[in-house]
Amino acid sequence: MSTASPSDDRFRGYVHKIEQLLEQRAPDKVIIRKLSRATKELCAEGSWLQDDHRVGDPDRYTRHMLHRDPLGRFLVLALVWQPGQETPIHDHSCWGIMGMVENALEEHAYQRLDDGSRPDFCDLTKGRSMDVVQGGVSYLLPPHEEIHRIGNTSDKQAISLHVYGRDLDAVNVFDPDTGKVSKLQIRQSDDKADKRPFVV
Repeated sequence: MSTASPSDDRFRGYVHKIEQLLEQRAPDKVIIRKLSRATKELCAEGSWLQDDHRVGDPDRYTRHMLHRDPLGRFLVLALVWQPGQETPIHDHSCWGIMGMVENALEEHAYQRLDDGSRPDFCDLTKGRSMDVVQGGVSYLLPPHEEIHRIGNTSDKQAISLHVYGRDLDAVNVFDPDTGKVSKLQIRQSDDKADKRPFVV
């Protein structure tokens, strides 16, 4: 996983906006609203993203670390999606924003019908579906708006920008057919030996 931050002033300004919001201890809804606006502005024109952060993999979508907050409060990543690549259904247990830098992704949201009291079980129903196009954003807001699946249904490469409100190391993966919930460690994109599912 690349750990070099883009040198463009626009990206540095974007990271600074996130830091300011977090220093103000704004509620998650306020963070989502203000950061959505800033993400739209950044993603409307993607020349700030370096070429080495646009590299994909034919076998899976690729994660490039753009910024890791030294205090562990947030991550900023660029994800590169080849046609047909998608995530399993998963959550993040934190607020999050996805902005489209190039092309589009399809997002499907899910809601829990159970009360979440059993950590290994879920009863899910499919919610909204939407196409997030270049310059567009979607968001995650726990506890009721955070379970989703993302995929590239087009015939072109797509690139998305992701910001998560924690130093993301694991997520829950949901199987709506069996009701099983599994904890999944997130692995780096350059770890070819590890064949576990690769999750945003």
